[in-house]
Amino acid sequence: MKNPFKRFTIALTGDFGHGHSHEKMREWIEANGGIFARQIDGNVTHLVCSLEDWKKVPKVVKQALKIKKLKIVTFDWFEDSLMQHSPKREGEYLLKRVIKKTQKNKARKKTQAKRVIKEGAEAFEKGCKEFKDEIHSVRIEGYHIYRDDTNFDYEVKLARADVTTNKNERYILKLYESHTEPHLYATYVKYSSASGRKVGSDIRAPVGSTFEEALAAFKNFFKSKTCRTWEQRLDKMKLFDEAFVYTPPKLGWPRGRMPQGWEGPVDHTEAACGGKAQGM
Repeated sequence: MKNPFKRFTIALTGDFGHGHSHEKMREWIEANGGIFARQIDGNVTHLVCSLEDWKKVPKVVKQALKIKKLKIVTFDWFEDSLMQHSPKREGEYLLKRVIKKTQKNKARKKTQAKRVIKEGAEAFEKGCKEFKDEIHSVRIEGYHIYRDDTNFDYEVKLARADVTTNKNERYILKLYESHTEPHLYATYVKYSSASGRKVGSDIRAPVGSTFEEALAAFKNFFKSKTCRTWEQRLDKMKLFDEAFVYTPPKLGWPRGRMPQGWEGPVDHTEAACGGKAQGM
């Protein structure tokens, strides 16, 4: 359709940004079959209104609201109709609907933010309680699971399953950080079998360790059980039967900081890793 504004009488209110003056928009309206209206009356079919003017509710908007058949639309309706050489259906461009959708999205984001904060606080308290329960030392009051700048929690599960004996084993490896600064750290690992008959724990880096010491202990244990370095945790590797498996978070979830220059997972399946997993 060559004239997308044919049979339309269009009025304007508000600032639509650089290059979209009312005079320029008048030229576009008339060049595309429409009639430009300088004031609101019963002949006007559309009022293109900015979000700011809608909020201020000037006289022109008040007048438009009194005319039942007049549609108050966003600048996007005007632009999309021009670009596609066809009048767009007004539904999704009606300012009332756009405002309502925006408010709904804001409310949803606010609810999500509250839930994230609540879950974060619960996870924080849980981490503190687990640390006290697991290590049983009065000196470790005030520690939580360490979270890096990508929002990844240093609490990983390493699992191994033997289908021939139906034996399942699991390690939970954790790096803790003190609440107070300067931060102190500790690394702890817990072992359990599916039957629950065999349970064990070990402190790999004692309370009061530096970050470098605790992280090194974390990485060393990870490598001893998975036969891959912590930096290779997302890579594909052919491992020996006794290796424990680390399953990283799903794509889109925090996976921890990677080395500078890292370009993505690497396939190492052609080079098998030999040896046996070391004991705890």
